[in-house]
Amino acid sequence: MNKRQHFPVKGMTCGNCVRHVETALKSLPGIAQLEVNLEKQEALVEFDSTVVTYETMASVLKDAGYIMDKSVD
Repeated sequence: MNKRQHFPVKGMTCGNCVRHVETALKSLPGIAQLEVNLEKQEALVEFDSTVVTYETMASVLKDAGYIMDKSVD
């Protein structure tokens, strides 16, 4: 079942950070669509909640050097 949620992402400072976050999240199975916004410091993620969890997404971003907060939706 696909969910579409906004998640605050802390630690992004430039376009390279945005690409780094995109690459990390897109590497996960179950990510259908992704928009990362540097100005808003957030990611809009459409994902299959039966395949990937918030905890998995937050963990992969933590490993990449960023902090993903719970959804703001």
